Amino acid sequence: MSQSHIILVRHGEASAEWSVHLDPGLSAKGRGQAKNSGKSLVNELSCYQLLSSPKKRAIETMEIMNKGYKNSFELDHRFIEIPSSNIDADKKKEWLVSIFTTPIEELPETVTEWRNKLIDWLRDAEGNFIVATHFMVINALVSHITSNDVISYFHPDYASRTEIFIRNGKLTQLILGDDKKTVINL
Repeated sequence: MSQSHIILVRHGEASAEWSVHLDPGLSAKGRGQAKNSGKSLVNELSCYQLLSSPKKRAIETMEIMNKGYKNSFELDHRFIEIPSSNIDADKKKEWLVSIFTTPIEELPETVTEWRNKLIDWLRDAEGNFIVATHFMVINALVSHITSNDVISYFHPDYASRTEIFIRNGKLTQLILGDDKKTVINL
């Protein structure tokens, strides 16, 4: 029997908007959010596999959460934010809003490939994980496991944790992170 507990932590608040800076770190508020999230994960940090998106705000979130525990973590490109490099900065917000409601089968090819890599990881994941990642990654995974017909499912707040429990390849429990209408920095 295989069991997995996956904790997806959305990065803390970024120091700059997505359309202005391609890879901002955390704001002062975001660092505080990451610190609080780390306190709530103190029992899991030393015995879970730690993964992070390669984006600076996710790495900083993991480093702050893990501070004092000195557990190593791996960067995993599958957990990077939704691909949008081919979208003009002034159109990113409009594009992302449209992606929220686009049926899964009509998503752009780059988004479909990104989503499929995440789903493949989830299907193959064995053991327990804490992953510092992004709003749309969390939505893509939760949307998949709940068989939602669009990629968006909810609005995870900064540094919130969403928990997925899987036994023998089947979802047994889903605990959504704080669902707040946070502003996505574009």
